[in-house]
Amino acid sequence: MKVRSIIFIAITSVMLSACDDFLSPEQVDLVYNEVFWASEKDAEQALLGGYSLYRGLMVGGQMYERGDVTTGYFNRGWNGGSSEAFYHFPNFSNVNGTQKSWGALQSYADWGGYYKVIAQLNMVIRHVSEMKDDLFSGDKKNQILGEAYFLRALIYYHLATIWGAVPVTLDAIENSDQVIDGESVPVYKGRSTETEVMDQVLADIGEAVGRLPFGTPGSAGWGIRANRGSALALSGYANLWMAFIKKRDGQDPSQFTQAAVKALEEVVQKGRYSLVSYSSAENVKNMFRGKSAEAVFEISISYAQGESYRADAGGIQALTCKLVPLDGDVTKDRASNINWIPYLKKSFVYPEYPQDKRSTLFFSAWDSEYNEPFSDVSQVSTDRNKVTWMTKFATFMVDPAREWNEYVAYFADCNIPVFRFTDVKLLLAEAYVKSGQDNLARPIVDEIRQRAGLQTYTGSNLLQEILQQRTSDLIGEGKLFFDYVRNDYFPDPASAMTADRYAQKGYYWPVSGNTLINNKLVKQTPYWNGKTTW
Repeated sequence: MKVRSIIFIAITSVMLSACDDFLSPEQVDLVYNEVFWASEKDAEQALLGGYSLYRGLMVGGQMYERGDVTTGYFNRGWNGGSSEAFYHFPNFSNVNGTQKSWGALQSYADWGGYYKVIAQLNMVIRHVSEMKDDLFSGDKKNQILGEAYFLRALIYYHLATIWGAVPVTLDAIENSDQVIDGESVPVYKGRSTETEVMDQVLADIGEAVGRLPFGTPGSAGWGIRANRGSALALSGYANLWMAFIKKRDGQDPSQFTQAAVKALEEVVQKGRYSLVSYSSAENVKNMFRGKSAEAVFEISISYAQGESYRADAGGIQALTCKLVPLDGDVTKDRASNINWIPYLKKSFVYPEYPQDKRSTLFFSAWDSEYNEPFSDVSQVSTDRNKVTWMTKFATFMVDPAREWNEYVAYFADCNIPVFRFTDVKLLLAEAYVKSGQDNLARPIVDEIRQRAGLQTYTGSNLLQEILQQRTSDLIGEGKLFFDYVRNDYFPDPASAMTADRYAQKGYYWPVSGNTLINNKLVKQTPYWNGKTTW
């Protein structure tokens, strides 16, 4: 991937740059801190290193691949896009080595990148906590710690929803005795239970909420730095995931459902967020460009700030966006190289089309009836203008340093949403229904529907309608598959998530072969035993 430049690079002494897998102790370098943690600037740089690592982990389409492609609504193009194994994934046993490398399947089963971020944040939390208060201006120490706790909670939440039971490590690794015992044997850490992982997520969220103020709309950090609203939004998600685990395991989930309601109500009432109008395509474009009134938390992707990447080479844009060729030759627009939505899947996304204006605000050519990918050699799908592709992230800047023969040389120029206000409001509606407060959920649903050009909801299954609105509004933002798991809701009869697979927790990902080899205490995710080739 061609990278213009990346800010938020941490100082070498806190980056653990040689650590390919934090939970493989033999790979951890020693880190020397005696001369580093001496000022507010040092602490801020270390925290920004955590943001940088998280950003680097997510810009490759992680959330989109796991949260959207796995629903089966998107198919890969004739010549590119996501691997079919993401949406036809009963097992990986028929995926040979070449395809695994090409489709990055085993890399998606590798949690090492997540633990790199955790390692950085563990160091920030430990050392900033130990620094004297008079080294910081105002409440800056609490701010830095609050953001670090939020990011660590967010990473563990990702791990919990992707793999379920994962190792929990809170130590800052600073000497070899922590990873190699007296007999020169690596110190391994096995998988904690799902509940233990979520307990840690909720504990870190509590630390973050207690330290962070709400953000200020229009400020430099609005949306891209964690604040109290971000932490409370994550609290809503984490509590509903814990409620899902408790209910699945035959326990009372009400404590966590009520906690989700409380957290999300505070975001809505005090966070100073508001819904963006869908009255024009420009409004929507500006919302996804970033730092809008809906920006609860998002990953900064800005050409002007030096935080971008070539859209033709990687990121969610390379998976989802056509690009206008700079030489005017439309045959170079990548129409056969991107994910698209076939006609037979469209009713799951916008069942009230054409009344639903999101179909044309978020997608190009929604009226296309193609069920096969466009290709210049196709016998059926012959018009590149009828490829139904997602436009949410289609904001670019031309690369001024492009080569003469680079015809789609663009930098991405829109943020990647992690939480936005629409998401928070619909999640609150879900929590209301699960706590027996349908009367409070219905106005939220109607507000979202009316913004999309639809009439108020008159049906009887309010939770299903909430999930439909989340599908229609949040598609492409990494949420849907996890929504469906949390609610045991898979509306497509062709979904790979059968009832039997769901009962076996087959919604969790396998663990990569590298991790299984390097960490002897980690066992394969039970559903995947015998189903992988690594």
